[in-house]
Amino acid sequence: MTSSAVPLTEFRRDLMDALPADVAQENEETSAAQLYVPWSHGKALRLESSLVIGARGVGKSVWSQALQDPERYKVLPRNLFPYPLQVSPGFGTAPKRAHYPPPETFEALLSQHNHPAYAIWQAVLCRALAAAMPQDSHQNIPIARWQDTVAWVVAGQGESVAALIEQADKWFQECNRGFLLVFDALDRVSSTGRWQIVDQAIRDLLRVVLQLKASRRLHAKVFLRTDQYERGNFAHIPDISKLQATRVELIWSRIDLHGLLWQRLTNAPSSTSTRDRFRAWCQDELAGQRSLFQADLFRDPLPTSTASQGERWLLPRVLQQDDQRQRALFEKLAGPWMGKDRRRGVPYLWIVNHLADSQGQTSPRSFLAAIRQAAEDSLHRHGDHPLALHHESLKRGVQAASGIRINELAEDHPWIKALMGPLQGLSVPCTSDQIESRWQAQFGEIPGQVPDLPGRLPERLSKQGITGVMDYLEQLGLITLMRDGRINMPDLYRVGFRLGRRGGIKPALRSSQAT
Repeated sequence: MTSSAVPLTEFRRDLMDALPADVAQENEETSAAQLYVPWSHGKALRLESSLVIGARGVGKSVWSQALQDPERYKVLPRNLFPYPLQVSPGFGTAPKRAHYPPPETFEALLSQHNHPAYAIWQAVLCRALAAAMPQDSHQNIPIARWQDTVAWVVAGQGESVAALIEQADKWFQECNRGFLLVFDALDRVSSTGRWQIVDQAIRDLLRVVLQLKASRRLHAKVFLRTDQYERGNFAHIPDISKLQATRVELIWSRIDLHGLLWQRLTNAPSSTSTRDRFRAWCQDELAGQRSLFQADLFRDPLPTSTASQGERWLLPRVLQQDDQRQRALFEKLAGPWMGKDRRRGVPYLWIVNHLADSQGQTSPRSFLAAIRQAAEDSLHRHGDHPLALHHESLKRGVQAASGIRINELAEDHPWIKALMGPLQGLSVPCTSDQIESRWQAQFGEIPGQVPDLPGRLPERLSKQGITGVMDYLEQLGLITLMRDGRINMPDLYRVGFRLGRRGGIKPALRSSQAT
């Protein structure tokens, strides 16, 4: 297929349509055809991995919903599960009141009715198991109100729950099936965002997950943000090492991110001609190696219920694993250099590196947002550029992704914008004294005078003043301590918080200044 098959303007618009416009809803928008499972994430989906850890935007909710959605579940690798699964939500973002109590009810059960979070999670488990089995195969559980279900759990003093677990495990064995309860978005168990409630709820949930470890066909999977896991005090939970030993951290390598991009582009719901062009590029990259593949590796039919979306085009395995072939593909979009020559950098490497946090991790949400913004910017600013993505547009893509990332961070940590505001215009790397002097000039006492920060820091860090705040920022991936003692900040946050760096991407303009 020739490069002139699709007009460049239409091509860029199709590229934008293939990527999520609203990154906050990316997990809902990921169709079965566009779902991409990096090899390293297969372990996170397996049943023995009950605890899955990851930062914002790495795909926790995507995997949580893929396990629960029949269409997306069917396109997961078939070797992940040893038997058919019945999957039920234990907690999440969707308003499924029959499956788990909403935040207001959860807090009321804790405070007004004085029930422990452990009993609430047991009630969630019992309702899910009862709904999964025939009514005549288990005890009758009151389900009119969550208060009634939790009271039933408490009155049974553990015996009723244990008996139901045993009955359910036996029933699923006889059916040669398994049961999986999935927990996600646990920060929302508190409608007021109180981390003390969230942390206690997570600790008690892990106790319930451990309770299921003794069964053969009953499983649970908990998706936790990295900061929630690192903040948690799990040392006093008996046998917690059994969960910690099998925990999996969701990490996206550079080639995983680019593989995700091409899975999205080659299964885009927009222009058929553009989608076919992307597929032709992938096939051309494999020229001379086609004998290594069977035709069915290129086309993977979707379930009949999604036939209206067409077939799922599966990215060939070589392109999922070969860094150089992925680089050659991205050159078709953005060229070989970030400017006139190699001194400016390579787009394939540059875009991922400049979206990494202080731990060197780049999230797929930031990556896709940056590519989409780069396509939009190229459309409006560089219409005569011969490639889809102009190198200056990639820089603006990083600016946009930085702003999105900071807004997401502020949802979880409302104090972050107030704390980082006084640092605008400061260039990094810098000394800790430079940061501290700006904070003290603005707030005085740290963290006590920072809006929304007192009470939101982990207790251990809140007693350490500025040092505790610095440690928490480092834990969140916002800053890193260099060997010479100076503080650095990755572009992912630096640009959006409007700090400078000599020779780096310019800080993002305020929305009113952007053109």
